[in-house]
Amino acid sequence: MCILLLCWTYSTDEEFQWLEYFAGEANLTSVMASAMYTCGKFDILYNEQPEHRKSNYMDLTHASGYGLALLCILRCRVGDFAAHLGLKCSSLCKMNHGTSQRSACASVGFWEYPSVYTANVLIERSCTMVALVTALGGLWSLEQPSGSVLEYYPTWRHLMAKIFENGGIHSVTTVRWWMGHYNAPTPKRHWGASNSPLIRKIDKGVLQGWKKKSTSTPVVKYRDSQGREKYKGTKDLRKTEVYPVAFAREILDSVEAMKASTHGQPALPNPLPTAFETFTTMKWSTDDDIWGFVDFAQLFNYIRNNRSLRIPSEWKAVVPKTM
Repeated sequence: MCILLLCWTYSTDEEFQWLEYFAGEANLTSVMASAMYTCGKFDILYNEQPEHRKSNYMDLTHASGYGLALLCILRCRVGDFAAHLGLKCSSLCKMNHGTSQRSACASVGFWEYPSVYTANVLIERSCTMVALVTALGGLWSLEQPSGSVLEYYPTWRHLMAKIFENGGIHSVTTVRWWMGHYNAPTPKRHWGASNSPLIRKIDKGVLQGWKKKSTSTPVVKYRDSQGREKYKGTKDLRKTEVYPVAFAREILDSVEAMKASTHGQPALPNPLPTAFETFTTMKWSTDDDIWGFVDFAQLFNYIRNNRSLRIPSEWKAVVPKTM
């Protein structure tokens, strides 16, 4: 329903060929733009929320940010675009397990901590974005550091199962690779997933001689007062969040072939019913175990109160005024 409201409020003219979320320094987008792709990039760092504003359009946990993220996907060239999500990993990585209390068997973590709650919101909203890209025939890729528990998160696994139902068990491909192969300052192991099997091309195999080439120490090991072995990040840790330009060029070289080899897009029924017929015959339910943090109501109410919203007459009886 939120997608319908976006379509009735804003222009959805097809424009973008490449989108990058959680972009940071946006080396991927810069390389794509240099190759003349029409690009969009998103990161909370790009906009400092003014005190008089209630919402930050670059923050995916805010209604305006989530709405803009979905709208830009709707404005991509259907069947001919790519979106990459470098999802914020601080609450999902091994170093944070003591605080987040996440594990493969309890990937939701101790959500009463604000950092864990926020990460869960970002995960579930990112899942809806991946679903929308898949439905529109686009290419998506998502990256995490190796050791992230994202692949065990209930919403992610639910989404993967749905994509498998539509496109078969090979609809999603996972890959692990060493960023040291791309002239990164540290070897750093990564995990990724995509709806194209060609994502595996970024794995260059075993990394050798990295100790001599490494120029920084992002993590140090120590023992606490009780003799337990622990790790902590250094000032160099944040540098590992930046994709090397060589990695960005690898993605650029493969993106067209990857777009041509995507899987998972649902087949359209024949004959194709109208949107209204589809909407009114759908079975509506929200599983709180799957979508416990996404907060669709926040986005719905934000768009529903937009002065530019124009609901078609036949829909007015079925679209509630609030959620």
